[in-house]
Amino acid sequence: MKRSLLLFAFLTAAPPLSAQDSLPSTRHERVAGYVRSVASGEVLRGAVIRVDADAQVRQTNEEGFYALVLPAGTHRLRVRVIGYAPLDTNIVVNARLDLTLRLRALETVLQAVQVQAKREERADLDPAAPQMSVVRIDMTAAKAVPPVLGEVDPLRTLTLLPGVATTSDASNAFSVRGGSTDQNLILLDESTIYNPSHILGFLSTFNADAIDNVTLYKGGIPARFGGRLSSVVDIRQRDGNREEFAGTASIGLLSSKLLVEGPVPGKRGSYMLAARRSYADAFIPLASDTTIRDNRAYFYDLNAKAQVNIGSTGAVIASGFMGRDLFALPSAGFGAGWGNRATALRWNQAVGGRLFSKISGTWSDYDYKLGFRAEPDDSASWVAGIVSAELRIDETWQMTANQRLSVGGEFSRNLFRPGRLSPVGDTAGSSLRTREVERRIGITRAAFMNWEMDVGTRLGLQAGLRYADFARVGEGTLYRYANEAPVVWNAALDRYEPGVLVDSSRVSRGTRMAYFDGFEPRATARFSLTPRHSLKASYARTQQFLQLASNTNSPTPLDVWEPAGPFIRPQVADQYAFGWTGQYRGVEFTAETYFRRAENVVDYISGVDVFLNPRLETMLVQGEGRAYGLELFARRAEGRFTGWASYTLARAEQRFPAAGTTNGGISGGRWYVSPFDKTHNLSLVGSWLWTPKWRVGSTFMLASGLPATLPRARYWVDGFLVAEYGDRNSSRLPLYHRLDLSLTRQFRRSELQFGLVNAYNRFNAQSLRVEQRNDNPLVADAVQTSIFGIIPSLNYAFRF
Repeated sequence: MKRSLLLFAFLTAAPPLSAQDSLPSTRHERVAGYVRSVASGEVLRGAVIRVDADAQVRQTNEEGFYALVLPAGTHRLRVRVIGYAPLDTNIVVNARLDLTLRLRALETVLQAVQVQAKREERADLDPAAPQMSVVRIDMTAAKAVPPVLGEVDPLRTLTLLPGVATTSDASNAFSVRGGSTDQNLILLDESTIYNPSHILGFLSTFNADAIDNVTLYKGGIPARFGGRLSSVVDIRQRDGNREEFAGTASIGLLSSKLLVEGPVPGKRGSYMLAARRSYADAFIPLASDTTIRDNRAYFYDLNAKAQVNIGSTGAVIASGFMGRDLFALPSAGFGAGWGNRATALRWNQAVGGRLFSKISGTWSDYDYKLGFRAEPDDSASWVAGIVSAELRIDETWQMTANQRLSVGGEFSRNLFRPGRLSPVGDTAGSSLRTREVERRIGITRAAFMNWEMDVGTRLGLQAGLRYADFARVGEGTLYRYANEAPVVWNAALDRYEPGVLVDSSRVSRGTRMAYFDGFEPRATARFSLTPRHSLKASYARTQQFLQLASNTNSPTPLDVWEPAGPFIRPQVADQYAFGWTGQYRGVEFTAETYFRRAENVVDYISGVDVFLNPRLETMLVQGEGRAYGLELFARRAEGRFTGWASYTLARAEQRFPAAGTTNGGISGGRWYVSPFDKTHNLSLVGSWLWTPKWRVGSTFMLASGLPATLPRARYWVDGFLVAEYGDRNSSRLPLYHRLDLSLTRQFRRSELQFGLVNAYNRFNAQSLRVEQRNDNPLVADAVQTSIFGIIPSLNYAFRF
């Protein structure tokens, strides 16, 4: 109760007003509205609006809405956004004004206009913006990156940014500032996507044609986001063309895509429908090998969005997504399938010009299935998944010309289905019996506030606070272990082992099994050295109430989500960052340092099997983590040659000392590098407009190899050759480097793209294992696993 009263008092207390705010010399009026595209009428997110001589600098929110409080009189507005010609206009303010600002798409061949437009348009790296450790990628930039098999992948584009690292060529899972892959919150129109992968992670589930932009928050995470430790990836689907019916279609070596969009009757809104499907299964029946003809392998995804205006300042928006993969080998009795479904319903309403209200409800469902032959005459299926539903309220109030307050709350319910194994077909004579790990239920509640203030033109402040609690509720089984220890340290064998189960009891439906809560303060500050150079600092505390039960670097679709509970504490992290942002001759620069310390991070004891394990607390240990590094970023968005360069120098470490011992625990309880540590990570991305119709793209990546645990000695024991492994993650894979190329030919209403991934056919190591030779067991060889060599691609797209 005391915490709730304290939170209420903090959220309702009005921040102090500056002298300029409290003593206005003239009458002020509000100016509010949306920034839209002239051609399609779609909202433009992240557009930067500058008033007069930068007296106010604002940017549109995730719904394309802006709000200003201006003195009566004439004012100059300059609006910038990537891919659009700048808008420079004067307005007369003598009363409350609803104003929609419309920008025209920028033609790449108009270089003179492009140079003028590009210098101030990127809100994510704007020295005048208070945000820090935020990068926004629009699909124009993503499509300049050479695609894998002709598929533009927004998530793989993120891995070319500083502080973001891949875990494998075969997976689009990524680590942000040394965090694990499950510490990234991925949102599609505010719905959570738990596994954004096709083809076991080779591609993401996000169709670039249906995506408007992607925003990555690495630090200084706004208080409205929570539930993950490392980052937030906020992905927004396109709204659809509000002016006329239009569409795009494409065909490539891997898949084909179709998108249609247009206005709803009366042009009171818009809709967008997109579909993508691979077609490898269309050619499999043509194989001469009869054992291959019956195989099936494909993926598909569907995107949909529709919105209807409510007056001139409101809208009801519905969006949905569905994606699925299937891989089946009937001759081997094996099959696997997984998929996401997500829906969102949102009501946006501007009230009085100063208040922007948003109420949204979301639902997400991720399931994964496995079928296999257990005995010559028996088959079994395994089904697992996670379902979540969330209700959210978000209110933003433009208090004064220089102050803005956001408050809100959310409620979510998660249903975890760890797995159900059951026989398939005729079960009368089957030796298999149904086995199911009981479901888990988690309920999360949160309230948040964020206050933003500009003090003159040189100082900007943001302060936020988030309070979140999590309850693990029944129905379920509550286990008891000797000494309340589900995992114990065996000093004689120098390893962790499952604890001794003493008793168990049933917990009735709705009864609380475990409860956690905590405050998450957030703050950022910006000090402008000059109009084009500023220093920024940020702090953020984050909590995470669920984790992915996986003992590999790269998650698979068959990994299990596990919530916090009686023996698994939520992870908590504190991150500090300091940096510089500047612009010079059309090039944007950032340099940031960060330090993060985390508690209750998770690692798994050696030799564990999380498959159908009802007591995962006996398989994992919790300890400390820390990560620190330097990130450098330079981006050029003007002229015939555009692109960016990013470099990260970083270290991520963790330790798991055994309680009550001096040197017990993983690696003797000492700090060791985490599985996601990459000391050096360099990415170079370039796009050259060779002629008005030809564009050349290239990407070069150079990075340290990921950590690995390898044998350091072998011994003969009772006639068996036994390997002794070194400390965990004490070795590394070889240096990683790769060059990708693309060539694009533009036609009037279409384009043809050639791609080449891994142009010089480098076989990068994804893992190493040691194998002894058959002819001489005393000699062992290190065997490298690589995913692919050179891969060509071809894709043709046209607009109608």
